[in-house]
Amino acid sequence: MKRPNFVFICTDQQRSDSLGCYGNSIARTPNIDSIAHDGARFDRHITPMQICSPSRATMITGLLPRHHGLAMNGMALSESVLTLPTVLSENGYRTHGVGKQHLQPLLAPADRNMPDSRAFWNKPDSVDWNGPYYGYQTVDLLLGESDTAHLAGHYANWLNKTAPGEWCKLLPESAHEPAPEDLDEIWQSAMPIELHYNTWISDLAVSFLHSMAITDDERERPFYLFISYPDPHHPFDPPSEYAARYDWQAMPQPAVANREREQIPPYCGDLYSWSGSFRESYWAADEGLEAGALLTTDHISESSLQKAIAYTYAMIEMIDDGVGRILAALSENGFVKDTVVVFTSDHGEYLGDHGILHKGPASYRQVTEVSMLMKGPDIIPGLCVGDLTGHVDLTPTILDFAGIRDTIPARDGKSLRPLLTGASTDFREFNFGEYHPTTRKDLYNQTIQTEKWRLTRYPKHPEWGELFNLEEDPGEHFNLFQSPDLRSLVIDLSSILEQQFPPEPNIGNEVICKW
Repeated sequence: MKRPNFVFICTDQQRSDSLGCYGNSIARTPNIDSIAHDGARFDRHITPMQICSPSRATMITGLLPRHHGLAMNGMALSESVLTLPTVLSENGYRTHGVGKQHLQPLLAPADRNMPDSRAFWNKPDSVDWNGPYYGYQTVDLLLGESDTAHLAGHYANWLNKTAPGEWCKLLPESAHEPAPEDLDEIWQSAMPIELHYNTWISDLAVSFLHSMAITDDERERPFYLFISYPDPHHPFDPPSEYAARYDWQAMPQPAVANREREQIPPYCGDLYSWSGSFRESYWAADEGLEAGALLTTDHISESSLQKAIAYTYAMIEMIDDGVGRILAALSENGFVKDTVVVFTSDHGEYLGDHGILHKGPASYRQVTEVSMLMKGPDIIPGLCVGDLTGHVDLTPTILDFAGIRDTIPARDGKSLRPLLTGASTDFREFNFGEYHPTTRKDLYNQTIQTEKWRLTRYPKHPEWGELFNLEEDPGEHFNLFQSPDLRSLVIDLSSILEQQFPPEPNIGNEVICKW
């Protein structure tokens, strides 16, 4: 029997509730939704750290950040850590990655020889480089976010060769209308769709699938294809054609309860001080600013927030179109019955909820809980999984489907396969997560989730805490940490954290640069 292929699709900074299959009536995501329709949707799936690099490293190792060592942006995943692509390639799989990987710092110096860094692409030997990379035999890399994707990497090289000078259309200076003064990261991109990085990623993914069907030998060889879109991460800048499909004035306002920020730890307003240009502050890589760019919405107008929400949906629709092309290529090449398809995101986005934007230390479900969809052989169609699962489970799940078990020692996750085939409903009692700060070391926090509760503690500030009843307050707007009636619950959950997930703020890995 042929071992299954794997197509793993990852987005950047996308909330789970931004998809139609999770009940969103505004989202236009029929292709992504089809994965849930033909397979399984996970409703309580988390990343153990709501920052890009740590989350992505967890996906391909099955380890918590404290164990794989990449605990914050600006660090690199050690090449001594065994990865999912490495194990698969050593067991006969063809492995390829397309798009954003972000397992190394973007600003690492040239002497580090890191392909995820801009400096690497100024070296002569980068011209013909396309791997290997953490077990991927070949890669096509995109570096950074939308407004910097033209500076380095395979996409930048392709764009400069295919359409010299067109790179400027990724920038707000080329937009059809100016960005709002109160948030200068909102605009409609003038980049033609055929030159856009999302189209480039989809094109290469489809080309790879066609290449694996050319000969009988290639068709018989199983493959693992990782496809990573850098959207809908801010800036909020979809191509104009997609932006025009959404009436920003019809967007709902973010969910903010009256005086809710007064009930949580007071650091939110201190992390990104307001300035005339958010983009200028962000890309200056100020060492004094905390990772995640958590920004309060105090100075942002309702109209700007509505545009950010509308443009997020527009970016997601563009990704959905790419996913549709990838799924069609699987069908055209006869791979559907032998292929496991995974869709998820590295973490979420506050998007104005709770009066904050982007991501950061505040461990709300909007940033920690992400979509997870999976379809393929033996996976029950239309299945909805309510068990507590997480990114730590992805590597063991894929290895289980591939018939390669017990290859990565001391992994923190376990295979989801029993849930996917209807064989188990008793999967995990607690989900654990933590946030490793880059500058404000006192903001290190730990989180425990149960089916009903989410508790977050800050070891340096025992007086701080967040306790939410997820059944009665699923949006997490009413912090019950100080409630006298719940002191015993706080003590019990804190004790479980201390015993099963004790604080570990210092993991020993080198911080190379800001990100």
